[in-house]
Amino acid sequence: MIKRRNKWIALGVAAAMAMSMTALAEEPSTEQGPQEARQGGNLVYATSTFGQKFSPFFATTAYDMEVVDLTQIGALAADRGGAIIENGIEGETVNYNGTDYTYYGMGNVVVTQNDDGSVDYTITIRDDQKFSDGEPVTIDDYIFSFYVFCDPTYDGSTTLYALPIEGMEEYRSGMQTKLALLLATERAGYEENDYFTEDEYNSFWEAFDAAGANFAQEIIDYCKAAGYNAEEDSVATTAATWGFELAEDATVEDFFAAIVDAYGYDISDDGMNAESAGTSMTDFLTEAVGGEEAMLELQKGIETGEGAPNISGLTRVDDYTVNIHMTEFDATAIYNVGSYLAPLHYYGDPAMYDYENNQFGFTKGDLSAIKAHTSEPIGAGPYVFDGYANGVVTLRANEYYFEGKPATEVLLMQESIDSDYVPGIVSGSFDIAKPSINDETVRAIQDANSNGELQGDTLHTVLIDYRGYGYLGINADLVNVNGEPGSDASKALRKGFMTLLSVYRDTVINSYYGDRASVIQYPISNTSWAAPKPADEGYQAAYSVDVDGNPIYTSSMSEEERYAAAKEAAIGYFKAAGFTYDEAAGKFTDVEQSYEVMIPGQGQQDHPAYGVAVAASQVLEELGIKLQVNDVGTDTWNNALEGNTAMMWAAAWQSTVDPDMTQVYSSENAHGNGTNSNHYSVDDPELDALIKEGRSSADTELRKSIYRDAMDIIMDWGCELPLYQRKDCTVASAERVAIDTLPQDMTPYWGWYAEINTLDLQ
Repeated sequence: MIKRRNKWIALGVAAAMAMSMTALAEEPSTEQGPQEARQGGNLVYATSTFGQKFSPFFATTAYDMEVVDLTQIGALAADRGGAIIENGIEGETVNYNGTDYTYYGMGNVVVTQNDDGSVDYTITIRDDQKFSDGEPVTIDDYIFSFYVFCDPTYDGSTTLYALPIEGMEEYRSGMQTKLALLLATERAGYEENDYFTEDEYNSFWEAFDAAGANFAQEIIDYCKAAGYNAEEDSVATTAATWGFELAEDATVEDFFAAIVDAYGYDISDDGMNAESAGTSMTDFLTEAVGGEEAMLELQKGIETGEGAPNISGLTRVDDYTVNIHMTEFDATAIYNVGSYLAPLHYYGDPAMYDYENNQFGFTKGDLSAIKAHTSEPIGAGPYVFDGYANGVVTLRANEYYFEGKPATEVLLMQESIDSDYVPGIVSGSFDIAKPSINDETVRAIQDANSNGELQGDTLHTVLIDYRGYGYLGINADLVNVNGEPGSDASKALRKGFMTLLSVYRDTVINSYYGDRASVIQYPISNTSWAAPKPADEGYQAAYSVDVDGNPIYTSSMSEEERYAAAKEAAIGYFKAAGFTYDEAAGKFTDVEQSYEVMIPGQGQQDHPAYGVAVAASQVLEELGIKLQVNDVGTDTWNNALEGNTAMMWAAAWQSTVDPDMTQVYSSENAHGNGTNSNHYSVDDPELDALIKEGRSSADTELRKSIYRDAMDIIMDWGCELPLYQRKDCTVASAERVAIDTLPQDMTPYWGWYAEINTLDLQ
């Protein structure tokens, strides 16, 4: 089973920017590598393949977003913990890990919670800043950017428009793209309308079919090239490899029809683009309809009803101040309203900007001019985009950057592959990279340093907690007693499994990761400010009490004694679930159902959860309970998870800055409803109320208490076992980079380029 592009990996935001500069350096030639380029004192960062959409509006990959981060700037800054700095202009001091750090940003924000439950965000930006081309930054640039993100036809990943901003729904209503209108017909047959002709309808669906065949064929070709097909010419074999069951005589068109059945006519990254073997369905369709210009025409908005001419909740106060009025508090809002300050004069048209007359720098429903600047950005960030060629993005220090021109004049971002990152730094091709921290990487770093450590005379390594965590999940709809997922008996059943699984975490995770990961006890990343700490009152290890609430373990227990204690506690839970236990035989005698846990180890047993599941299954077998451990490919695993057919599974979450639990645990997203992202099928009114309460408060300490209560409910359902918090890795050349200029106390929100203006070479 092979691994296709994971739709959760792409970060998606897309548009782009271009720039006009004087005295630009010559772009690297095909003969010039990073080693030669560095001769002028350049810093070379090794990264992965770019999507070449370096836009604050429409960048699509994490690697493109790195370019965006370095060339753009937001209205608001954040600290090492990911919290927004409210007084960035004057500077704000925040303690982290025992050290006070002062943070500066482009703007300030004042949050006012009104008596009627509404909220006002007043943002003021600096009045003395310029974009990299020397043009001044004003609040009109912010307003222009705001309206792009909220346009009815905006198809990037930023969800500013989803916030409860007054007038947002009215502004976005009454308009759809021709593309959306055509897709909405679901090829059911042409019906006369005001938006497209029958010829346009027929031409579009002909192009769609052609694109779909190419989309499916690429998957087939990919599988053949990778050697995954037992029968080289069989579409059905390929489809099965990719997670789709088809008839033996299936054609490429049948394969695509199966993809359409799975996703409908959704060509977004959450739709059929998730099946891409390299080229998205959107890109194939763009080619089929006649290219970029033709697709841009299809993506223009068409008036289908009445819509407001502006967003009433967005008010221009003066040249450097704006107010955003929301009808209710949303804890995630402050992260969205501080979005990028993209230049109106570059991405938009100043002649089309007249705030008082509801003109915001572009034609509503037509983002084609903004999308035209996809590959060459301009912004107010620390670096100026100087071009992309031969796998290298060249950036030059921005003399207008508000924290001062960067010490390193040229930053080269070089495409490479993960396995070459560390050898490339050792050889001198690269200066800094973020490799995957596995055993091979650790050995390579230690071998390069004369002291045999991760930090030495050749390489300097920084390990930080990853912004997420690994877990084992159980679907309550599939693992319960008498079809009652929320009953005490059902919870006891699941906690019986979790008690046995949890006791093997320390041994297995330590064996798999070593000191590159640690076992966690609550369903939240340790990087979050809301994560419970060992010193907190009531803190306890996951599933460490028996059915009566008594501690299972003591501090003096040996490893074997802990295993035995967990087994006894699990027996108690299974008894509470209603299973009959034969004391003489030492097993349950009436457990007819077989249970399954899916581990996406690609059939290689290469997954940190695999050993945990196998160890628990062996004990369960002794108890007369069958737990089948299936080591599957990512596609099988993903299809089961998305189809809500996985009883138990292993996975990992990537956490957001704000600990809002709506997506993962709200009942609105369970049982295939909403975003279908509550795969545990936890459906608890008390939990829903806590999630809503936590989202509606600005009091951090109160929210932390609320989320702690919510986590206790989640654990009581027995649907999630926190497994591990792994590490992310940054490696720099100790011979060429001035290590003391790297940021201190790096975090997932404060990485190697967070203080890029002071980062220097030796």
